[in-house]
Amino acid sequence: MAGTIANHLPATALAGIDPAEFRRCLGSFVTGVTVITALDENGSAIGMTANSFNSVSLDPPLIVWSLRMNASSFPTYSKATRFVVNILSEEQVDVSNRFARSGPDRFNGVAVTPGIDGVPLIDGCSAHLECRTEAIYPGGDHLLFLGRVERIVGSARKPLAFGAGKYMVVHPYDNSGNGDVNVASLNAVHLARPCLEELNRETDKTVGLGVWGNQGPTLIWWIEARKALDVRLRCGMVIPLLGSSTGKVFAAFSAPQVTERYLAAEIAAMQHQHDAPFTTREAVDAHLAQVRVRQLGSIYNAIIADVNELGVNAVSAPVFDASGSIVLALTMMGDTTFNEHDPAVARLSDAARRLSIRLGYRA
Repeated sequence: MAGTIANHLPATALAGIDPAEFRRCLGSFVTGVTVITALDENGSAIGMTANSFNSVSLDPPLIVWSLRMNASSFPTYSKATRFVVNILSEEQVDVSNRFARSGPDRFNGVAVTPGIDGVPLIDGCSAHLECRTEAIYPGGDHLLFLGRVERIVGSARKPLAFGAGKYMVVHPYDNSGNGDVNVASLNAVHLARPCLEELNRETDKTVGLGVWGNQGPTLIWWIEARKALDVRLRCGMVIPLLGSSTGKVFAAFSAPQVTERYLAAEIAAMQHQHDAPFTTREAVDAHLAQVRVRQLGSIYNAIIADVNELGVNAVSAPVFDASGSIVLALTMMGDTTFNEHDPAVARLSDAARRLSIRLGYRA
């Protein structure tokens, strides 16, 4: 049977696997981060960072982790009868880095608590699994350690994660659309930040994240381009509805009862300004209708007091949740040559669309 299946596989599946490509592919699988601690033959503590950890069985309670055979600590771990899986918390990036390096002083300055038979538990972890070595199996250039869990020590700390070559933090995901606006907004923000980081890397544009706050549209996070704009953006900065691309997106897609008093105040203020673009409600409504059609808000040569003296251009795209309500605005900023036709704006729109889908939105 195996030979029959292999004969029908494409040639690429039968060819050798490129190790670099294999590593990149595995990196797309996000894992937790652990430090495996044990005692050597002299009773001294050893530890190493490992994300090659997984569950095996609930009854009996078994877990597995693996170690390269050419690792310097291989002889010690292969003889250890006990070990502890220290599941690191999101505050322990420094602990992970410390135990990922070689050297004899890994435990210097690290607070530990003795566990069963004195095997150390690293303080501050998300959880600990104290294990007895059940069996050891060969696995290519690694050895697989099967452990029977004999005691569990838990905490309320959130675990640290690792994927795509970098550390991550873990947040709950909920797109059930149950009506809890605060929960939906928090989930959206957690998902949006890595999207903005990717957008910044791909386009090298200054990007920002806006939400509807207590005082209207609010910039809560931003990332500068390598060539920084001459602006003094601040997290938590409230921005105008009609004087910013982020504000225009919220004005266009939010419920009228949410935005009405803010729009009325801005229109009234503009009536005293020379050459103001929006002095009537009709002009505002016509402009916001265009924003809804394009699914983009834009502003050109914008100047905000105490933020920038030189004009900047900005384009924003809305992000919707499962109920169809706008929860975020993704914003991209550039100099006066930047506009909606810039190729980077297509990336912005696509990022907002994909994020909306992840939040449960269906157009």
